[in-house]
Amino acid sequence: MKKIYILPNLFTTANVFCGVYALTLILRGDPHLYIRAAWFLLLAMIFDFIDGQLARFYKATTRFGVEFDSLADFFSFGVVTTVLAYRIVLQHLKGFGIGVAFLYIVFCALRLARFNIQVNKEEKTDFKGLPSPVAAGVVLSFIIFNDHFQLGWEMAIPFIMIVLSSLMVTSITYPTLLTLNLRKKKPFLYLVAIVLILVILITHHQIGVFVAFISYLILGLYQGIRLEIRERRKVAGHPALPRKIG
Repeated sequence: MKKIYILPNLFTTANVFCGVYALTLILRGDPHLYIRAAWFLLLAMIFDFIDGQLARFYKATTRFGVEFDSLADFFSFGVVTTVLAYRIVLQHLKGFGIGVAFLYIVFCALRLARFNIQVNKEEKTDFKGLPSPVAAGVVLSFIIFNDHFQLGWEMAIPFIMIVLSSLMVTSITYPTLLTLNLRKKKPFLYLVAIVLILVILITHHQIGVFVAFISYLILGLYQGIRLEIRERRKVAGHPALPRKIG
């Protein structure tokens, strides 16, 4: 029997526990518990982040850990997040709501499957497509934000999920925290943006969490599109090879 690294997998297990507990809150059918479930799913993201960092720090990345982490992410950020969105709004949209739920879960599975086959290649420093925890984070933080301010924007959730589903399966490159490498010199606006987000997270966490996820979504999309345009220009500007005669 192959040996496994205990510590990173314990945090992955904590991710699953948060997902299970959030699911039990959702299935009680009490709308007052939905926001608590959303917070537990965001807590699952913290455990998901820590297990990845521990695996890299201790060089404890294994095939078992990758598969376990992906299954945990699919459960918490794919299935349970979709069930929460379904209970809040999708169930009232009948066939359309079921279609959105199906699309989000399937595209989340496709995103994680693609990550698993690319984990030893180009995704060491970048993500191909929007990461599923970030997609779930946008949905969950919007639910919390909408509830806190009593905005009544629940009908935006299915359209947000459709956009996020599409971004998960695109070839747009999203940066990891390793790519950002804040120890190196960065534009002054980076510091301003980080300080502002931290202040909002501390003073108004319902707003701060939403702002943090939306900021990553927009910044990553902007950088990814710029990178793709740059790569296409390089290919277009490459001189054609001379044809062989005879």
